[in-house]
Amino acid sequence: MALLPGDDGPYIFTSILPASAQGKALLDHLQASFGYHPRETWQERILAGAVSVAGDVWFDPSARLVAGQVLAYNHGEYQEPDVPTNWRVVDRGDDWMAIDKPSGQPIHSTSRIFRQTLVWQVRKLHGADWSPCHRLDRDTSGLVLFARTHAALSWLQRSFEHRQVRKEYLACLRGELTQPVTVEGAIGPEVGSMIRSRLCVVPDEPSAGGKPSRTEFVPIRWDDALQGTWCRVHPLQGRRHQIRVHAQHIGHPLVGDPLYDGQGGIGYLARVDGKDAQEVARLSGGSRLWLHSCSLEFLDTAPPGLPRSVRAPLPDGFDN
Repeated sequence: MALLPGDDGPYIFTSILPASAQGKALLDHLQASFGYHPRETWQERILAGAVSVAGDVWFDPSARLVAGQVLAYNHGEYQEPDVPTNWRVVDRGDDWMAIDKPSGQPIHSTSRIFRQTLVWQVRKLHGADWSPCHRLDRDTSGLVLFARTHAALSWLQRSFEHRQVRKEYLACLRGELTQPVTVEGAIGPEVGSMIRSRLCVVPDEPSAGGKPSRTEFVPIRWDDALQGTWCRVHPLQGRRHQIRVHAQHIGHPLVGDPLYDGQGGIGYLARVDGKDAQEVARLSGGSRLWLHSCSLEFLDTAPPGLPRSVRAPLPDGFDN
């Protein structure tokens, strides 16, 4: 497991009890909020003294909670699944840092991964005051900007929100794409999917719950080995899964995409079911998601102390 020195002890997860927890039984709150354990396991963990509230161990599953208090859960000898953690700093200043994230590493904690996340490891090595300024999917590699001060974080986040950052990705799409394609389609939840996180292109109307999105795909060359077309990709917005959803929408899913594969996400379901990496890759059509965030360019003026553009090196296999 790719943990940092000092991360091999019991992991203690802490959270502040929200208003919705007021008066709720401890067991009911844990079951509803943290689904990685079934109700029976949560009851066993409470009785074993693994849960404390406001600094005191609670052994009664029916004890009533008070909003605003700190809940702590000791995972004990829990072992995280292995994920790549070979991230590296590619550029930095006093208050900002550009990091090249590997495919497979989540930025934030998931239900099963805590200490191998990018945020955890950046803060462990560089200080607790660093925060990411934007998002990048777990399976996507490439640039993630971090900021250390509130002023730098606010400036960078506003730049992304106001579309003052041109983002360029390199991707391999299944099948042959011979002409540039611009996809304009609102992105919203995929009703009826077995996977709650899946999105899709929906009608551009309020009832569909979608957000307007535009993505440009510019073909570069054909790849015999991957049976796909390498493209430079420019998403105008930064919607969740935007490139992947739009690629699937035009009938050219990204090579190696376990979630948006044109088959309902069979690779993703296999990974959730605990299948090994080879089986997931076989179902997904590739050893990884072939999507990499190559560069970020500020269109107006760069925030103080930052260069006008930042680039990330290409991973193995991205030889364009």
